Amino acid sequence: MKDIREHDEGRVGFRVRVQPSSRKDEILGWNASGELRVRLAAPPVEGAANRSLTLFLARSFGLGKRDVAVESGERSRTKLVSAPASAREALEELPEV
Repeated sequence: MKDIREHDEGRVGFRVRVQPSSRKDEILGWNASGELRVRLAAPPVEGAANRSLTLFLARSFGLGKRDVAVESGERSRTKLVSAPASAREALEELPEV
């Protein structure tokens, strides 16, 4: 189940479940709760994982590094992330795990 919602005008919002301090950065896919599962090599220290998450997602979806933002959950593994509506197609194509 993919939980992608209209966020603001021209943007979509989606929940991301982050696993920091992994071996590499990778998108696993959508879990049963509608969250996008992402592994990051960055540790969860002083915002490093949040910065890594936005940069990694922006690169993965062919967006600028400032186009992806963590809207809430900065100190949590589950975050609300927003991106331009143009990312919706790439999000929809990701597998369910």
